[in-house]
Amino acid sequence: KSLNVLEWPGLELDRTSLERPENNCAPLSAEDWAEHQEKGGRMKNVPHLKKIIFKGGLCHAVRKEAWKFLLGYYPWDSTYEERKGLQRRKTDEYFRMKLQWKSVSEEQERRNSRLRDFRSLIEKDVNRTDRTNRFYEGIDNPGLVLLHDILMTYCMYDFDLGYVQGMSDLLSPILYVMENEVDAFWCFVSFMDHMHQNFEEQMQGMKTQLIQLSTLLRLLDLAFWNYLESQDSGYMYFCFRWLLIRFKRELSYPDVLRMWEVMWTGLPCQNFHLLVCCAILDSEKRKIMEENFGFNEILKHINELSMKLDIEEILHKSEAICMQIRSCKVWSRM
Repeated sequence: KSLNVLEWPGLELDRTSLERPENNCAPLSAEDWAEHQEKGGRMKNVPHLKKIIFKGGLCHAVRKEAWKFLLGYYPWDSTYEERKGLQRRKTDEYFRMKLQWKSVSEEQERRNSRLRDFRSLIEKDVNRTDRTNRFYEGIDNPGLVLLHDILMTYCMYDFDLGYVQGMSDLLSPILYVMENEVDAFWCFVSFMDHMHQNFEEQMQGMKTQLIQLSTLLRLLDLAFWNYLESQDSGYMYFCFRWLLIRFKRELSYPDVLRMWEVMWTGLPCQNFHLLVCCAILDSEKRKIMEENFGFNEILKHINELSMKLDIEEILHKSEAICMQIRSCKVWSRM
């Protein structure tokens, strides 16, 4: 069931009767992935496949292909031949868009302030995106060139949005996995289709998610929510970065890959990332409340969690929270 609707009056959760999720599995291997493909290339038993990915993630060798399906670039029911045709068409389309900004003269760009601003911001962000990762480290790294070119081409694909700070964080792991300019671009497009509202000028997507998160936490843990409210933190702005770029700067690179592919399965609910936020906050609430953190201390503490989070513990607890909500009688009304 979706967790989009979060107005559940009278919901009370009994932590003593919390259902425990099954233990996580091993990452899906290349052999297991191949077993889920029919002779012509169509993927079979997709719900079961997604469940395996949710429980254990993917071994790295499978990600390059599997992410294309999880992100919606490849349809699950497509054949090998259909995917080859799709890739040919998408390659042509990509390079036509790339040529649009590549062929703009200096004189033209001088009269196009938006394009100048996009290029300037992209260049600044690319130069500081994941520079400790082998794929992007060093001077004149080809990975950085691809990162820059894909983001510039995205500005041609969606000129109304263009480039907004933070989008390089969403592209970087995708390019790292794909190791291919065209595939990375179209997977990024699919990801941005879901994340678009986070980056729009009015940031309606961010506002909605923060309201949903606040409502959800109030229902799950009223005492903690009341404490945050008393410290002017009930609007959950300290979770802004988590939501904007899906925990990209909170987790190690391998853990980001694991987290994203889990979320892309759509299991166990549509807004699982909100439950991830609640799981992290549940682990930190004792320290926050016992040490009487105020607004600034809460923000500082949350920011300092970066690279200190245990992803398996978080995913396990997030799923447990979802199971707990489902066990409530209000779930049947969702």
